[in-house]
Amino acid sequence: DHLFDGQFNNADLAERIGKLPLTRQPGTFWRYGHSADVLGRVIEVAAGETLYHFMKRAIFDPLGMKHTKFVLDTADELALRAEPLPSDLNLVEQERRRRSRPEWESGGGGLVSTIVDYGRFAQMLLDRGMFEGKRYLSTAAVKDMTTDHIGPGSGIGHDYFFFPGDGFGYGYGLAVRTSAGETNQPGSIGELKWDSLSGTYIGIDPKLDMFYLLMEQTDNERGPIRVAFRKLVYDAFANPVGR
Repeated sequence: DHLFDGQFNNADLAERIGKLPLTRQPGTFWRYGHSADVLGRVIEVAAGETLYHFMKRAIFDPLGMKHTKFVLDTADELALRAEPLPSDLNLVEQERRRRSRPEWESGGGGLVSTIVDYGRFAQMLLDRGMFEGKRYLSTAAVKDMTTDHIGPGSGIGHDYFFFPGDGFGYGYGLAVRTSAGETNQPGSIGELKWDSLSGTYIGIDPKLDMFYLLMEQTDNERGPIRVAFRKLVYDAFANPVGR
């Protein structure tokens, strides 16, 4: 209940989480949680620097992602900042909390970006770790990131709140399309995607050699918008697969 009280950074949050009892044994159940936040702290310890400084040095600067950061600090960037709709009370509160804790560089969320920056990152993933002739991710890392690790035979269960969604498994930080699923959304087997709390949506489809991005700031309407957006994208192709 007091996980997010007061001011804290990744070290503080990881220590707080470490004092909580496990709800399941590790490696037995997939549940949306704070694992990526803890991983952010692991990166800080391994790299010997804050999470943002590591990401800026290793990813953002080399990829030319000039406007991707946790805290906006120029007048031009602040003028472009998208605000949640007043009716999105949960997102309004989440943004208030995020901005009131600039020292917390969450491993699981909180970055702000532009569609150009995010597009460069998406192109790197589509090209399996390469961007403009330089390799950022090893082929082994890409394979692990894009392989379903929680599907049949893995011994890992999940409940009704399965955030990757029907027809998807989970790699490392990305949902992986494994079947048409009961909802029968258009798309390709092997496509990658992730949907953020704020509504930002990324899809990477290696079979069609394309990626698509949706930048929005809404919590209540993100579900219907995502479905409509995916349909518009795949309707542009003559024979979308995975149905």
